[in-house]
Amino acid sequence: MLGINENDRWRLGFHLMPPTGWLNDPNGLCEFNGEYHVFFQYTPDNPEGGMKYWGHYLSKNLVEWEYAGIALSPEKEFEKCGVYSGSALVAGGRMNLFYTGNVKLQGDYNYITDGRQANTILVCSEDGRTFGEKKCLLTNTDYPENLTCHVRDPKVVPGKSIGAENNKNYMFLGARTQDDEGEVLVYESSGTKNWKLVNTLTSTEKFGYMWECPDAFMLDGRKILSVSPQGVEEQEGNYQNLYQSGYFELTGRFEGSYRLKRFKEWDRGFDFYAPQTFEDSHGRRILIGWIGMPDDPGQRNPTVARGWQNALTVPREVFLKDGKVMQYPVKEISALQKKEETLRVGESSRAMRMYDAHIETKVNSDIIVTVSDGIKLQYSLVDHYFTLEFLKECDLGCGRRKRSVYLEKCNAIRILADTSCLEIYLNGGEEVFTTRFYTDSGASSFCIEKGAEAATYWEMNPMKYIVPENIL
Repeated sequence: MLGINENDRWRLGFHLMPPTGWLNDPNGLCEFNGEYHVFFQYTPDNPEGGMKYWGHYLSKNLVEWEYAGIALSPEKEFEKCGVYSGSALVAGGRMNLFYTGNVKLQGDYNYITDGRQANTILVCSEDGRTFGEKKCLLTNTDYPENLTCHVRDPKVVPGKSIGAENNKNYMFLGARTQDDEGEVLVYESSGTKNWKLVNTLTSTEKFGYMWECPDAFMLDGRKILSVSPQGVEEQEGNYQNLYQSGYFELTGRFEGSYRLKRFKEWDRGFDFYAPQTFEDSHGRRILIGWIGMPDDPGQRNPTVARGWQNALTVPREVFLKDGKVMQYPVKEISALQKKEETLRVGESSRAMRMYDAHIETKVNSDIIVTVSDGIKLQYSLVDHYFTLEFLKECDLGCGRRKRSVYLEKCNAIRILADTSCLEIYLNGGEEVFTTRFYTDSGASSFCIEKGAEAATYWEMNPMKYIVPENIL
């Protein structure tokens, strides 16, 4: 089953996840012909990963979803080792999908500086469901000579969406140099097939060895470059995960002279990576991230024993407020709420599989909220840190322990709880924590111990899934 399943207590109710097997990066996010499209990296037959395909979900309202099966498979020589991440450009009445075709050669290679081909591929669709002939646009010989074989994850956007002074399209590719520095290549095209390198974006000082999953867009005139850097060491309480995901604000031009400001993380939780965004027909910038963290041996997901692993965040609207980049669940999620209820300080809610809790905090007070007696959410007025901590004696985090962020003040906390996933939004989306957690029953409760008079919360209905008979 795709949705919540009484026989599997950790199947999620309002987060997209794989029908079976492994899910990672969201891909090809777009709105096309009145439907939202979410593609995702997919290994259908192995919950621990393997050969990559693109799975496909569709929705008209972001809360009722149709699983459309596998959209892209590694069928050609230029992608024979996996259909890797990419993006969608809706133009000319078509959905244009760009992705990396992965090839690993047989032999004694390290697959960093040799033995790997990273091909940039285009495939188009007239209806958003069936896809035409694949065309290889760029190969390793088309990339700068100072790069390793790690060049991938094309994000293609129209020039107007990034403030370019022309009507061309722009492709952003994540890259790793031979000096082990991350950067983003910027290509330009008058259409979708012929691309010319016009810029390279990187930080003044080294910031990781590889920049994956680039994205570029504008928020009310401010230019944002989103990347997922690997190899960044923890600094002053930031960058606590093995790999990071965040953004630079860019001054100048994506395709010309520029300067990158300080990197800011999208999400402070244990399980968040490789986000992508798109603009919908309402003018909203919507972000979806992968609820997962690759290569981290310190945390585990017991769903592997049940044949599946990982999920995607709820769609989040990204916007500016008081000069800050914010992210908050799209309003459509509220359609899943049941009857409104109130919880007072010191009380514990009943156990629920899914709920949405809104907590307005006291001014000038420490805050403590617990989830199922095993997870502590705490804000301290002494050091102004908000902390998400799994208590060791319970180990609801399956190896996850503690994550923190500096926050000048904490006025509001919103908790989206879904069987085995928490998304925690602070101050209306100023900071976010996403994590997996695993109770024995798949249900959880919450209690305000300090720092608020009461909370408003709603038990949630699961999303609706449609699975055509010919798909599974």
